[in-house]
Amino acid sequence: MEIAAVIFTGIMLSLLIGTEKRFKLIAGAIVAATGLLFLIGEIIIKLRTDFYSLGKLEWRNQGHAETLGEWVVPFFFIGILMFLILLNIRCILKYKKQTEGPRWVWIVLLILIDLSAVVIVPLLIFFVAFMFFPFAP
Repeated sequence: MEIAAVIFTGIMLSLLIGTEKRFKLIAGAIVAATGLLFLIGEIIIKLRTDFYSLGKLEWRNQGHAETLGEWVVPFFFIGILMFLILLNIRCILKYKKQTEGPRWVWIVLLILIDLSAVVIVPLLIFFVAFMFFPFAP
């Protein structure tokens, strides 16, 4: 999960390429701080719940997956929200900068991204919740 968090943070920081220096500094600091806070919290929880010394099945049976899930799920919401905001900002900036050709393409792309997020995000939330919280006895 740590590798996925680092990759996701890298993707988010790459969305800042081409933006203004001040926005890049503020948004980059927020993204990096959130990613670092998530990684530190996850490692602390894993250390306190003996993740690295217990077997994976034993660790899950003791209920520690729910403890980690209570940390991961809110950060998942925050990450998805930041990702969609940065994507929307990128499309709006492209729309404003383009003077020739069909400018409406960026607005259509923005609408398609947001509509697909309405479908994809609940599926991802279910998948993330299913990883940590048992739904069946």
